[in-house]
Amino acid sequence: MSKLPIRPVVLRCKDAATYLGLSYGTFRNLLSQGRGPAASVTYGKRDRSFTIAQLDAYIATRTIQSQPTMLEAEKVKRRRGRPRKTEAEKHKHLTHWVAIMIALYIAYLFWIYGIFNVAIGSTLSS
Repeated sequence: MSKLPIRPVVLRCKDAATYLGLSYGTFRNLLSQGRGPAASVTYGKRDRSFTIAQLDAYIATRTIQSQPTMLEAEKVKRRRGRPRKTEAEKHKHLTHWVAIMIALYIAYLFWIYGIFNVAIGSTLSS
């Protein structure tokens, strides 16, 4: 008695993704967006399987029969002169300087009110 290889009729999600040549995450994203194979076989709430015929039909619907054509490069109109900075680039270092100015202002207040001398225990006040 010769043992024939068993070919499964249905494939689970990971195997179906491998069969389609996709990563598991991409396949799950396609399913959640409704762009994957429409019909599936379920054995419970979470367990979804796909028949090989459904996967082949999905591949057939996604296959594009086209002739290679020479695409003309789309010209993008560019402004004259130096490119301008975006709003985010203009204020990139603003938070750094604001923090420095706040620290200097607090140090100034300590110096004016003599809090710094009391905090360090200095007796050099005149």
